[in-house]
Amino acid sequence: MGVQTVIVTGVSSFVGMHLARRFAREGFRVVGTLSRPRADYEGIRAARLRILDGAITFAELDIADVAATGRLIERERPSLFLHHAGFADAYASLDYDEAKGFAVNVVPLAHIYRCLAGTGCAVIVTGSSAEYSTSDDANREDDPCRPDMPYGLSKLAGTLRARQLAERFGVLTRVARLYIPFGPLDNPGKLLAQVIGGLRRGRPVDLSPCTQARDFIGVTDLCDAYVALQRDMPRTRFDIFNICGGAPVILRDFLADIARFMKADPALLKFGARTVRAGEAPVSYGSNEKARRLLAWNPADLSFAIARDLLDPVLKPA
Repeated sequence: MGVQTVIVTGVSSFVGMHLARRFAREGFRVVGTLSRPRADYEGIRAARLRILDGAITFAELDIADVAATGRLIERERPSLFLHHAGFADAYASLDYDEAKGFAVNVVPLAHIYRCLAGTGCAVIVTGSSAEYSTSDDANREDDPCRPDMPYGLSKLAGTLRARQLAERFGVLTRVARLYIPFGPLDNPGKLLAQVIGGLRRGRPVDLSPCTQARDFIGVTDLCDAYVALQRDMPRTRFDIFNICGGAPVILRDFLADIARFMKADPALLKFGARTVRAGEAPVSYGSNEKARRLLAWNPADLSFAIARDLLDPVLKPA
Protein backbone atom coordinates (compact mmCIF):
# COMPACT_ATOMS: atom_id res chain seq x y z
CA MET A 1 0.00 0.00 0.00
CA GLY A 2 1.27 3.45 -0.92
CA VAL A 3 1.24 6.60 1.18
CA GLN A 4 -2.22 7.27 2.58
CA THR A 5 -3.85 10.69 2.32
CA VAL A 6 -5.45 12.52 5.23
CA ILE A 7 -7.65 15.57 4.71
CA VAL A 8 -7.54 17.93 7.71
CA THR A 9 -10.08 20.74 7.68
CA GLY A 10 -9.33 24.03 9.41
CA VAL A 11 -5.51 23.90 9.44
CA SER A 12 -5.15 27.62 10.21
CA SER A 13 -6.54 26.95 13.70
CA PHE A 14 -4.31 26.10 16.67
CA VAL A 15 -5.31 22.44 16.98
CA GLY A 16 -5.81 21.99 13.23
CA MET A 17 -2.25 23.12 12.52
CA HIS A 18 -0.79 20.75 15.10
CA LEU A 19 -2.87 17.82 13.81
CA ALA A 20 -1.77 18.42 10.23
CA ARG A 21 1.85 18.68 11.33
CA ARG A 22 1.63 15.48 13.37
CA PHE A 23 0.00 13.36 10.66
CA ALA A 24 2.60 14.57 8.16
CA ARG A 25 5.31 13.44 10.57
CA GLU A 26 3.53 10.08 10.86
CA GLY A 27 4.14 9.57 7.15
CA PHE A 28 0.73 10.49 5.77
CA ARG A 29 0.20 12.78 2.82
CA VAL A 30 -1.77 15.63 4.39
CA VAL A 31 -4.15 17.93 2.53
CA GLY A 32 -5.13 20.88 4.74
CA THR A 33 -8.16 22.98 3.91
CA LEU A 34 -8.38 26.77 4.17
CA SER A 35 -11.64 28.71 4.06
CA ARG A 36 -10.14 31.56 2.02
CA PRO A 37 -7.06 32.27 -0.15
CA ARG A 38 -3.75 31.67 1.59
CA ALA A 39 -2.63 35.26 1.01
CA ASP A 40 -5.58 36.55 3.05
CA TYR A 41 -4.30 35.04 6.30
CA GLU A 42 -2.52 37.34 8.73
CA GLY A 43 -1.09 37.28 12.24
CA ILE A 44 -1.11 34.06 14.22
CA ARG A 45 -3.02 32.15 11.52
CA ALA A 46 -0.43 33.07 8.90
CA ALA A 47 2.33 32.00 11.30
CA ARG A 48 0.69 28.58 11.72
CA LEU A 49 0.47 28.10 7.97
CA ARG A 50 4.15 28.95 7.57
CA ILE A 51 4.97 26.11 9.97
CA LEU A 52 3.17 23.75 7.58
CA ASP A 53 4.87 25.02 4.40
CA GLY A 54 6.51 22.18 2.50
CA ALA A 55 4.98 19.51 4.74
CA ILE A 56 1.37 19.50 3.56
CA THR A 57 -0.70 20.45 0.52
CA PHE A 58 -3.10 23.36 1.00
CA ALA A 59 -6.57 23.36 -0.57
CA GLU A 60 -9.04 26.23 -0.45
CA LEU A 61 -12.48 24.92 0.54
CA ASP A 62 -15.78 26.39 1.65
CA ILE A 63 -16.92 23.45 3.77
CA ALA A 64 -20.55 24.38 3.03
CA ASP A 65 -20.00 24.05 -0.73
CA VAL A 66 -21.35 20.60 -1.58
CA ALA A 67 -19.85 20.42 -5.08
CA ALA A 68 -16.42 21.67 -3.99
CA THR A 69 -16.29 19.16 -1.13
CA GLY A 70 -17.16 16.35 -3.52
CA ARG A 71 -14.46 17.41 -5.97
CA LEU A 72 -11.84 17.54 -3.23
CA ILE A 73 -12.68 14.06 -1.97
CA GLU A 74 -12.79 12.65 -5.49
CA ARG A 75 -9.43 14.21 -6.34
CA GLU A 76 -7.56 13.33 -3.16
CA ARG A 77 -9.17 9.95 -2.29
CA PRO A 78 -8.38 10.17 1.44
CA SER A 79 -8.18 7.24 3.82
CA LEU A 80 -9.00 9.58 6.73
CA PHE A 81 -11.08 12.75 6.85
CA LEU A 82 -10.15 14.68 9.98
CA HIS A 83 -12.91 17.24 10.39
CA HIS A 84 -11.67 19.95 12.70
CA ALA A 85 -13.07 23.10 11.05
CA GLY A 86 -15.94 24.72 12.89
CA PHE A 87 -17.47 28.00 14.01
CA ALA A 88 -16.26 28.89 17.51
CA ASP A 89 -16.38 32.70 17.69
CA ALA A 90 -17.59 33.74 21.18
CA TYR A 91 -17.75 30.05 22.11
CA ALA A 92 -17.88 30.84 25.84
CA SER A 93 -20.65 33.42 25.50
CA LEU A 94 -24.43 33.22 25.59
CA ASP A 95 -24.26 35.52 22.54
CA TYR A 96 -22.73 32.77 20.36
CA ASP A 97 -24.34 32.85 16.89
CA GLU A 98 -26.42 29.66 17.03
CA ALA A 99 -27.60 29.87 13.42
CA LYS A 100 -24.06 30.14 12.07
CA GLY A 101 -22.87 27.46 14.49
CA PHE A 102 -25.46 25.03 13.14
CA ALA A 103 -24.72 26.01 9.53
CA VAL A 104 -20.98 25.39 9.93
CA ASN A 105 -20.75 22.71 12.64
CA VAL A 106 -23.67 20.48 11.63
CA VAL A 107 -25.07 20.98 8.12
CA PRO A 108 -21.88 20.21 6.12
CA LEU A 109 -21.55 16.76 7.70
CA ALA A 110 -24.30 15.33 5.48
CA HIS A 111 -22.50 15.97 2.21
CA ILE A 112 -19.11 15.02 3.67
CA TYR A 113 -20.45 11.59 4.62
CA ARG A 114 -22.38 11.22 1.38
CA CYS A 115 -19.19 11.86 -0.60
CA LEU A 116 -17.20 9.42 1.55
CA ALA A 117 -19.75 6.58 1.38
CA GLY A 118 -18.22 3.47 -0.15
CA THR A 119 -14.69 4.90 -0.35
CA GLY A 120 -13.33 3.16 2.75
CA CYS A 121 -12.38 6.54 4.24
CA ALA A 122 -12.82 6.95 8.01
CA VAL A 123 -13.76 10.18 9.82
CA ILE A 124 -12.61 11.83 13.03
CA VAL A 125 -14.81 14.74 14.12
CA THR A 126 -13.54 17.22 16.69
CA GLY A 127 -16.10 17.60 19.46
CA SER A 128 -15.99 19.60 22.68
CA SER A 129 -16.28 19.24 26.44
CA ALA A 130 -18.95 21.95 26.11
CA GLU A 131 -21.32 19.20 24.95
CA TYR A 132 -21.68 17.97 28.54
CA SER A 133 -23.83 19.34 31.33
CA THR A 134 -22.28 21.22 34.23
CA SER A 135 -21.29 18.72 36.92
CA ASP A 136 -19.00 18.45 39.92
CA ASP A 137 -17.99 14.98 38.73
CA ALA A 138 -15.88 13.82 35.80
CA ASN A 139 -17.74 13.83 32.49
CA ARG A 140 -17.96 10.36 30.95
CA GLU A 141 -18.73 9.58 27.35
CA ASP A 142 -22.05 7.89 28.19
CA ASP A 143 -23.28 10.73 30.42
CA PRO A 144 -26.49 12.55 29.40
CA CYS A 145 -25.58 15.77 27.60
CA ARG A 146 -27.45 18.98 28.37
CA PRO A 147 -25.12 21.80 27.28
CA ASP A 148 -25.27 25.06 29.19
CA MET A 149 -24.01 27.24 26.32
CA PRO A 150 -25.18 27.57 22.69
CA TYR A 151 -21.74 26.59 21.36
CA GLY A 152 -21.96 23.31 23.25
CA LEU A 153 -25.40 22.73 21.75
CA SER A 154 -24.04 23.16 18.22
CA LYS A 155 -21.17 20.74 18.93
CA LEU A 156 -23.52 18.17 20.45
CA ALA A 157 -25.76 18.44 17.39
CA GLY A 158 -22.66 17.74 15.27
CA THR A 159 -21.85 14.64 17.32
CA LEU A 160 -25.40 13.31 17.05
CA ARG A 161 -25.49 14.01 13.31
CA ALA A 162 -22.16 12.24 12.82
CA ARG A 163 -23.55 9.19 14.62
CA GLN A 164 -26.61 9.13 12.35
CA LEU A 165 -24.54 9.54 9.20
CA ALA A 166 -21.93 6.96 10.21
CA GLU A 167 -24.71 4.37 10.45
CA ARG A 168 -26.51 5.50 7.32
CA PHE A 169 -23.45 5.53 5.07
CA GLY A 170 -21.34 2.86 6.80
CA VAL A 171 -18.44 5.25 7.50
CA LEU A 172 -16.16 4.43 10.45
CA THR A 173 -16.25 7.45 12.76
CA ARG A 174 -14.76 8.71 16.00
CA VAL A 175 -15.63 11.91 17.88
CA ALA A 176 -12.83 13.46 19.96
CA ARG A 177 -14.28 15.62 22.73
CA LEU A 178 -11.50 18.07 23.54
CA TYR A 179 -11.08 19.79 26.88
CA ILE A 180 -8.55 22.68 27.15
CA PRO A 181 -5.54 22.15 24.90
CA PHE A 182 -2.39 24.23 25.25
CA GLY A 183 0.80 24.56 23.26
CA PRO A 184 2.81 26.63 20.78
CA LEU A 185 1.01 29.11 18.52
CA ASP A 186 -2.24 29.12 20.44
CA ASN A 187 -4.48 32.17 20.15
CA PRO A 188 -2.59 35.10 21.74
CA GLY A 189 -5.88 36.44 23.08
CA LYS A 190 -6.49 33.39 25.26
CA LEU A 191 -5.77 33.36 28.96
CA LEU A 192 -2.64 31.18 28.98
CA ALA A 193 -0.95 33.16 26.22
CA GLN A 194 -1.74 36.43 28.00
CA VAL A 195 -0.38 35.12 31.29
CA ILE A 196 2.84 33.81 29.74
CA GLY A 197 3.32 37.03 27.77
CA GLY A 198 2.84 39.17 30.88
CA LEU A 199 5.20 37.04 32.97
CA ARG A 200 7.89 37.14 30.28
CA ARG A 201 7.68 40.93 30.11
CA GLY A 202 7.55 41.27 33.89
CA ARG A 203 4.16 42.96 33.74
CA PRO A 204 1.18 42.34 36.03
CA VAL A 205 -1.69 40.25 34.66
CA ASP A 206 -5.19 41.06 35.89
CA LEU A 207 -7.15 37.88 36.57
CA SER A 208 -10.39 36.70 38.12
CA PRO A 209 -10.05 34.79 41.42
CA CYS A 210 -9.36 31.72 39.19
CA THR A 211 -10.96 29.31 41.62
CA GLN A 212 -12.66 27.31 38.88
CA ALA A 213 -11.46 23.75 38.20
CA ARG A 214 -10.53 22.88 34.63
CA ASP A 215 -9.03 20.02 32.63
CA PHE A 216 -5.91 20.83 30.58
CA ILE A 217 -4.22 18.72 27.91
CA GLY A 218 -0.93 19.38 26.12
CA VAL A 219 -1.28 19.55 22.35
CA THR A 220 1.35 16.82 21.87
CA ASP A 221 -0.80 14.41 23.89
CA LEU A 222 -3.87 15.56 21.98
CA CYS A 223 -2.19 14.69 18.68
CA ASP A 224 -1.13 11.32 20.08
CA ALA A 225 -4.81 10.66 20.80
CA TYR A 226 -5.89 11.41 17.22
CA VAL A 227 -3.26 9.03 15.86
CA ALA A 228 -4.59 6.38 18.27
CA LEU A 229 -8.17 7.11 17.15
CA GLN A 230 -7.17 6.46 13.55
CA ARG A 231 -5.76 3.08 14.56
CA ASP A 232 -8.90 2.25 16.57
CA MET A 233 -11.24 2.42 13.56
CA PRO A 234 -11.58 -1.35 12.87
CA ARG A 235 -13.00 -1.98 16.38
CA THR A 236 -16.48 -0.48 15.87
CA ARG A 237 -18.30 1.86 13.50
CA PHE A 238 -18.84 4.83 15.85
CA ASP A 239 -17.46 5.89 19.20
CA ILE A 240 -16.82 8.96 21.34
CA PHE A 241 -13.71 9.67 23.41
CA ASN A 242 -12.83 12.37 25.91
CA ILE A 243 -9.40 13.78 25.12
CA CYS A 244 -8.39 15.32 28.41
CA GLY A 245 -5.98 15.21 31.31
CA GLY A 246 -8.56 13.39 33.40
CA ALA A 247 -8.28 15.43 36.60
CA PRO A 248 -9.66 18.77 37.84
CA VAL A 249 -6.96 21.42 38.18
CA ILE A 250 -7.66 24.68 40.02
CA LEU A 251 -6.89 27.41 37.53
CA ARG A 252 -5.10 29.53 40.12
CA ASP A 253 -2.74 26.63 40.93
CA PHE A 254 -2.13 25.94 37.24
CA LEU A 255 -1.14 29.56 36.57
CA ALA A 256 1.09 29.60 39.66
CA ASP A 257 2.84 26.46 38.36
CA ILE A 258 3.48 28.23 35.05
CA ALA A 259 5.06 31.17 36.90
CA ARG A 260 7.20 28.76 38.89
CA PHE A 261 8.40 26.92 35.78
CA MET A 262 9.24 30.27 34.18
CA LYS A 263 11.05 31.44 37.34
CA ALA A 264 8.79 34.51 37.18
CA ASP A 265 7.44 36.56 40.08
CA PRO A 266 4.08 34.99 41.06
CA ALA A 267 3.02 38.35 42.51
CA LEU A 268 2.52 39.49 38.90
CA LEU A 269 -0.58 37.29 38.81
CA LYS A 270 -3.27 39.64 40.14
CA PHE A 271 -5.95 37.21 41.22
CA GLY A 272 -9.28 38.87 41.90
CA ALA A 273 -8.59 41.98 39.82
CA ARG A 274 -11.40 40.94 37.48
CA THR A 275 -14.81 39.35 37.96
CA VAL A 276 -15.64 35.86 36.80
CA ARG A 277 -17.07 35.71 33.28
CA ALA A 278 -20.87 35.29 33.10
CA GLY A 279 -21.92 31.68 32.69
CA GLU A 280 -18.56 30.32 33.85
CA ALA A 281 -18.94 26.80 35.24
CA PRO A 282 -17.14 26.27 38.56
CA VAL A 283 -16.00 22.76 37.60
CA SER A 284 -15.38 21.08 34.24
CA TYR A 285 -13.25 17.99 33.78
CA GLY A 286 -13.46 14.67 32.04
CA SER A 287 -12.66 11.03 32.58
CA ASN A 288 -10.03 9.71 30.16
CA GLU A 289 -10.34 6.13 31.41
CA LYS A 290 -12.02 4.96 28.19
CA ALA A 291 -9.26 6.44 26.01
CA ARG A 292 -6.56 4.94 28.21
CA ARG A 293 -8.22 1.52 28.10
CA LEU A 294 -9.28 1.26 24.46
CA LEU A 295 -6.67 3.45 22.75
CA ALA A 296 -3.70 2.64 24.99
CA TRP A 297 -3.29 6.41 25.23
CA ASN A 298 -1.51 7.84 28.24
CA PRO A 299 -1.18 11.63 28.39
CA ALA A 300 1.88 13.04 30.10
CA ASP A 301 1.93 14.39 33.62
CA LEU A 302 0.71 17.99 33.56
CA SER A 303 3.99 19.41 34.87
CA PHE A 304 5.90 17.67 32.07
CA ALA A 305 3.37 18.85 29.48
CA ILE A 306 3.72 22.46 30.66
CA ALA A 307 7.47 22.35 30.12
CA ARG A 308 7.16 20.52 26.80
CA ASP A 309 4.20 22.25 25.13
CA LEU A 310 3.69 25.60 26.79
CA LEU A 311 6.97 27.21 27.70
CA ASP A 312 9.10 26.40 24.65
CA PRO A 313 8.46 29.39 22.35
CA VAL A 314 10.17 27.77 19.34
CA LEU A 315 8.17 25.49 17.06
CA LYS A 316 10.19 23.90 14.28
CA PRO A 317 8.66 23.52 10.82
CA ALA A 318 6.92 20.22 10.13
